[in-house]
Amino acid sequence: ASCPAWLKRCGVALSIRMANSHNRATGERVLPALAVLALLHYVGTFGWSFVSGQRQSTTMTIGQSSRLGSQPALELPIDEPSSYSMASSGLFLGSIALAGAAIATRARHAQRDGLSRGLVAAKDGSSWGSMNGDASSSLITTDTLPYVKLVRGADEAKVYLLGACVTSYKTDGTEWLAVRPDAKMDGSKPISGGLPHCFPQFGPGEIQQHGFARNLTWHLLEEPSEGGTCVLELRDCEETRAMWPHNFRCEYRVELQDGQLNTSLKVENTSGSDFTFTAALHSYYSVSDINTCKISGDFEDATKIDKTEDPPKMGKGSSNTIEISKFTEEIYKEILPGKVVLADPAKGELEIVSGGGWRDVVVWNPYGDKGMGADNFVCVESAELAQVKVVSKGVWEGTMNLVPKKK
Repeated sequence: ASCPAWLKRCGVALSIRMANSHNRATGERVLPALAVLALLHYVGTFGWSFVSGQRQSTTMTIGQSSRLGSQPALELPIDEPSSYSMASSGLFLGSIALAGAAIATRARHAQRDGLSRGLVAAKDGSSWGSMNGDASSSLITTDTLPYVKLVRGADEAKVYLLGACVTSYKTDGTEWLAVRPDAKMDGSKPISGGLPHCFPQFGPGEIQQHGFARNLTWHLLEEPSEGGTCVLELRDCEETRAMWPHNFRCEYRVELQDGQLNTSLKVENTSGSDFTFTAALHSYYSVSDINTCKISGDFEDATKIDKTEDPPKMGKGSSNTIEISKFTEEIYKEILPGKVVLADPAKGELEIVSGGGWRDVVVWNPYGDKGMGADNFVCVESAELAQVKVVSKGVWEGTMNLVPKKK
């Protein structure tokens, strides 16, 4: 008997339903075998219909586009010879349906599953989510390390998944962040530059220097990362619990706004007991010449710790303006929330506005170290250096916004 119309309609409906399903395991396992089976069966039935001299064709398209880069759909003509068995028809349509499901599920899950393994499997340069006017968020994977490129008008930023590190912020082509010339961009070390995270420990201590957050690949949260915004997540795992035995979730939000870059770090205690931590944004800011820059803030009379002395020297800030003329590592306690201004006579001013849980400022420059590129950056770090206690299911948050004012 010929293939009835109702069977064809059922087969097409089945393929669409399976293509929209989330049966990833089935799709990935059967794709190679069933795609070949479907094609072979198609060739066989086409040959039979050609010999019989009775054939009419229609077209069925299966597969769909993923949100992160288009995946090719499978488009095949379905031949309707005058005579072949219903079992054969069912096998043909079922094979096509499963192959379609495999294509669609693999496309849909490639991005999220790749990130969960610390890898990225998305089309290079793809943008996702809605475009908010002239703002976009794109995942770039052509470099050794994947990163998210944020664009809003003439402004742009670059956020690496390794360490959730913002390495670039430009307004009209002017760069405000610095990456050291000795930085390793191959994943062998944390990125030395931009806005690295120190969590759950600042400096030396019971675990590795500056903690583990800057060493690990964070997960990109696709849905909220759109229109010039990037949201990254870090959760506890076997590796982190071996160093710091707590359950946690960190969320880092980076957003290009008109004329500024906004960041927010949230630390959530997902365990059943309290924990404590220290943290900082080890921020590297680009300067044309360290000798001509000035750093202004509420430094005068604030508690100051000079860590270049051995042992570190406790004192008070003598002025609201800091100029760098030697190796500098100074901590100013509890002067935030507030604003620090970095003035560069060749570029203009950069306002560093810190809020929420950030309370301390660290100023660091390895003056004279050409290998580190010390002449062209200064670290003005938003920090929380006293132990922060977060109760079970509690959340701590620190915000830091950069507002440049070009010369």
